[in-house]
Amino acid sequence: MEHRSLSFKYWIEFDEDGEIKAFHKNKYSCESECNEYVVKLIPIQRSADKEIAEGIDKFSKEITHQYKLLDSELKKSIKIIKGVLK
Repeated sequence: MEHRSLSFKYWIEFDEDGEIKAFHKNKYSCESECNEYVVKLIPIQRSADKEIAEGIDKFSKEITHQYKLLDSELKKSIKIIKGVLK
């Protein structure tokens, strides 16, 4: 499926912080001062397979790290127990 960008003309109303408050199809629906803008919508194309693979890779690295920590602590505990039992 081909994704293409779309362009629209809107009257945009901003709040006192400069953030977008509202989009209007015409200047008469603005509650306060508005300016006319061209808004271009560009689709974001993501590959679900790539995102899943990256997530699995990250999870795998975290499991390996946690395994190494657990293995190290277990070996320390075994040494302590052997020392106490002797």
